[in-house]
Amino acid sequence: MAEGGRPPELDLHLLECPICLDRLQQPKSLPCLHSFCQECLGTYIAKEISGKRMSDTSFPCPICRRTTSPVNQADPKEKWAEQFPTNVVIQDLIQLKERSSELPYCKPCQTKGNPTNPAKFWCKMMNAHFCENCKEQHHDIIHNDCDILDISEYDISRSKPEESLSKCDQHEEKILWYCEKHQRLGCHVCMIKYHRQCEQEVVMTAKEYLERLKSGTRLRDMKEMLKKGAEAMKSLVKDFEEQIHTLVQNQENALKSITDLRQRIEEELDECQKAVTDDLVTKYKDEKENIEVWLRQCDRLMKGMQNTMKSSVKAVEENNPMEVIMMYQRGQAEIESCQDLIKDMREPYTSVCIQHQVPKPGTQGDQMLGKIVIEKLRRRFPVDPGFLPQPLSERQAKEIRKFNVRIPADKSTLRICGIVYLPDNNIVVSDWRNKRLKLFTDEGQYLDQLTVPGDPCDMCLVNNTTVAVAVRGKGVHVVKVEDKKLSLSSVINIDKELRGITHTDGKFVVSGSDGEVYSLTQDGDTDMLHKYDKICWNLAHDTETDDILVSTFSNKNGQVAVSRLSPDKRRTDVMKVGVVRGSNGIDIDSEGNIYVCGFYSQNVVQMSGDGTRVRVLLTSTHGIEKPSAIAVNGEKFVVSNECSTADDRNSIRIFQLY
Repeated sequence: MAEGGRPPELDLHLLECPICLDRLQQPKSLPCLHSFCQECLGTYIAKEISGKRMSDTSFPCPICRRTTSPVNQADPKEKWAEQFPTNVVIQDLIQLKERSSELPYCKPCQTKGNPTNPAKFWCKMMNAHFCENCKEQHHDIIHNDCDILDISEYDISRSKPEESLSKCDQHEEKILWYCEKHQRLGCHVCMIKYHRQCEQEVVMTAKEYLERLKSGTRLRDMKEMLKKGAEAMKSLVKDFEEQIHTLVQNQENALKSITDLRQRIEEELDECQKAVTDDLVTKYKDEKENIEVWLRQCDRLMKGMQNTMKSSVKAVEENNPMEVIMMYQRGQAEIESCQDLIKDMREPYTSVCIQHQVPKPGTQGDQMLGKIVIEKLRRRFPVDPGFLPQPLSERQAKEIRKFNVRIPADKSTLRICGIVYLPDNNIVVSDWRNKRLKLFTDEGQYLDQLTVPGDPCDMCLVNNTTVAVAVRGKGVHVVKVEDKKLSLSSVINIDKELRGITHTDGKFVVSGSDGEVYSLTQDGDTDMLHKYDKICWNLAHDTETDDILVSTFSNKNGQVAVSRLSPDKRRTDVMKVGVVRGSNGIDIDSEGNIYVCGFYSQNVVQMSGDGTRVRVLLTSTHGIEKPSAIAVNGEKFVVSNECSTADDRNSIRIFQLY
């Protein structure tokens, strides 16, 4: 016991409101057993379901996000907090803390001029302390039947919560029983009234259930999952803090760029500078607020899980069955919420870059000071994979959509040789026969088209708003995709019959009809990386290793189907012809899995980055016939076919990994 009858330090975690971080005032408990100040909870509910959500009949717990409904939903939102039960355990702990914050001296002795005589007893009815002599001479004469405690031998900090916790708030009987089916504690009246139909093996005393928990692995498993969840939240908190730091630096750099440019022009640019600066600050504020929402949510859940870990360990050590059960239920709710939160954030997971785009010399009008550009780049998720949902390499594929990409201007049946699945869920396809690039939403809505002066082959993503296409005999065409429109940005001329293309580190890598693979600069300079025996229709870039993935159109056993080219021109074969024949379209997902179209084998295969694990995702039973191009976007991917029927040749299919 702590000196002076004070509560142990570990109990103080239960006395703080997770919202205001001060001592709990009028503590209210939600069904998930997290407690908050009544005023803080009321303010949170009113803010959470304001505006468009005013019609909601529930709200998420501020800690574990579990959906919670009030008893009377017709009451005003600001009154909902009053409906939840008061946490009498925490109230007793707070009162005990307040009592124990003062040294217990004998009250009668203080009135006699001896203010520092230590007290040995405390009377609950009189709310006063007594030494042994004053107890016999003053207290026992009048109050011989009241509840008086020997505070020198008895830990009042523990007795009070246990007394409060052991009484049923409905029947004023001792809480001795637990129903595992309904996960409820109760007295014998509760068991008879509400759990009469429950099987005998699920109704037991609280101590029996404690022994069952201690003898199995559930408490240990909960502790491990809480630890992993807290570590996951810690990683996210750290990562979000770093993002905010980067945003601040980006803002400072952009403001400096704006100021430097402003010094070189006349006074009439004042209004332009103000407009651009306001735009920057607004975008920075919006992005920072978005990140801070995730950060606060992760930080709050992390602290809740850490407190649950500490409290559950203490409850087990003290052999307190009701506290163990409460902490176990609270931990399970927090683990579930942690996994749901990670699932929501994981796809897509991006970093935000805010930059000032300086205009070209001579620019007039409202663009004289340039514009503020936000770019969101996909990043590797920082959480331990052991705590993540099922990886993509273990999921199955199902078709979620098929739509026709032929437009009225087309004169021939389509031959789609390249696809890019943009981060904004729009899709660009290259149509060889009709010499066009076409832009669609992944819902099938046609947006725009761009005619090219040759046969468009493979395509690649340059950045979130730019794609590039290899045009046979006409070089590389770089195309902007903005405002639902396609526009030619630049052309890189090269005297080769191009087929495949990908982008890496500010330059392109292309393949020709002779099997040669080249690096290509913006100025048109080439450097041969490797020469294959077969034509290489498609290329892809592995951002983790910086390797180039090459698919070779071979149908002979033993020949290479997929290989890697490292930056130092080393070739590593990933797959031989076998499961895949006539490898064509190729792409890679965020987890490093490679997707390959088998033109002759009429399938789509997913393999690990090193080719050691291979599985067939799609076959002819899924409508796959001579697949030619593929593009991956998160958990979805799109495939084109060179089928025997015109309807299938003119269509693309979108699949979901689940």
